[in-house]
Amino acid sequence: MPAEPADPGGPGAQPGTVYLVGGGPGDPTLVTLRAARLLRTATVVAYDRLAPSAALALCRPDARLIYVGKSPRRHALAQHEIDALLVEQACAGEAVVRFKGGDPFVLGRGSEEAQACRAADVPFEVVPGVTSAIAGPAYAGIPVTHRGLAPAFAVVTGHEDPTRDETQVDYDALARFPGTLVLLMGVGRIAAIATALQRAGRQPSTPVAVIQWASTPRQRTVVATLDTVAQSIADAGLSSPAVIVVGDVAALQPELAWFEGPGVEWITRRRPLHGRRVLVPRTRQQASELSARLRALGAEPVEAPTIAIERTREPEVLRKRLAEIADGAFDWMALTSVNGVSALWEQILAAGADARSLARTRVAAVGSGTAEALRRHGLVPDLVPAHYTTRGLAAALIATGGPRRVLLPRADIATPTLADLLRAAGWEVVEVEAYRTVRVPALDAAVGGALLDGGIDVVAFASSSTVRNLVHLLDGDLHPSVRVASIGPVTSDTCAELGVRVDAEADPHDLDGLVAAVVTAATRH
Repeated sequence: MPAEPADPGGPGAQPGTVYLVGGGPGDPTLVTLRAARLLRTATVVAYDRLAPSAALALCRPDARLIYVGKSPRRHALAQHEIDALLVEQACAGEAVVRFKGGDPFVLGRGSEEAQACRAADVPFEVVPGVTSAIAGPAYAGIPVTHRGLAPAFAVVTGHEDPTRDETQVDYDALARFPGTLVLLMGVGRIAAIATALQRAGRQPSTPVAVIQWASTPRQRTVVATLDTVAQSIADAGLSSPAVIVVGDVAALQPELAWFEGPGVEWITRRRPLHGRRVLVPRTRQQASELSARLRALGAEPVEAPTIAIERTREPEVLRKRLAEIADGAFDWMALTSVNGVSALWEQILAAGADARSLARTRVAAVGSGTAEALRRHGLVPDLVPAHYTTRGLAAALIATGGPRRVLLPRADIATPTLADLLRAAGWEVVEVEAYRTVRVPALDAAVGGALLDGGIDVVAFASSSTVRNLVHLLDGDLHPSVRVASIGPVTSDTCAELGVRVDAEADPHDLDGLVAAVVTAATRH
């Protein structure tokens, strides 16, 4: 037999080792396979302000996450403290990832951290990342080199060592450089930098582009000239983090913009949610799936789980029902959520069984998401209704003939609609608690504030429980500007019951439909 393919991300993080990992410019999909593998296996992750936060969802649940970020006027830890932390954790036997924005060796002080490891005789590995010096301009539609315009590029810091009296940057040499200048961490000194370049010989009319939050849903680009750039970014309200591009290639931005920019209809069609903040109040696992879809459309997903999924309080009852299924005691088993599939499969595996234990019953799934969850376990559902609701599922089951005996593995707070409709049609219904839905103790204060003051554009509700829990956790009413998207009529009814206006309802009532409803809600005038 052929050998199993090696993990494309390489071996996992090893105890006693420090990994200096570049996270790329901000888009989590630009994290390398190696970086993802190390994040999944590290026991300690020390991360920066500009490391893509969405990638932290890859970390193992028991990993210790330590914020060590720096902003222009506030540092969580000084650099020598970060160096000491990495060494200390590795010496304690932890597998340590130092997760940085961009590339660790491009103006990222990763080399200093490597020196600290070497001095302490701590093994380390450098994992390059996509530097924002190249990716930032690329996401703005600016090539750092271009035939006939720029045969080379130079990357320069705009934030020099504050302990030195004189500048390390030779602006006379940069003014003569025959190519593109890319400056990182220079927004705060842009006026002085522009003046220095002009005094050294660069023409005032030299094109300049400034890209803020490059590659993220918050990306904004301003194109100006060397003599107007300081005022232009002040007028636009741009601040750090930003990449500054000086040179003729910056003038190509209006022609080559593909990620964001005004005046190009296909950009808007491809990324209709660019710059919109969408609250995703689901469980952490489900939030990540929805967030990925929203991010692909340009949104900034704000994950704030309002519910947590816990195991059933009566696993022995669920196992008993599964044994009865194996004996052919039920004609149908109907599953109404991805969580139900996961809970069911956990008990099947715990019993030392597999999909064959369900061979003597037919399986129904409420919608495409639940059906896909079954397929991941090698099961193709016998029935998926045309309308992805509990009423649609009941009607489809009843249409198969009957009466029949059906097992419903469900959440502890599941609505009675499905069971009531089946019983009214003469079916024998056996319900069993497959998992519990528990409200989280508190809502993140920043998220709550954004919902109250309009800092969130759309809330995407995927279930009635998320509606009830968010309303319970929120200290006030949603700001009138906040739009609401609902996954279906049951969730919409709960919104109405609690006084929450619904701006768009999914059709079909699944994850694809919910994403489309978010777009409708966000773009409706």
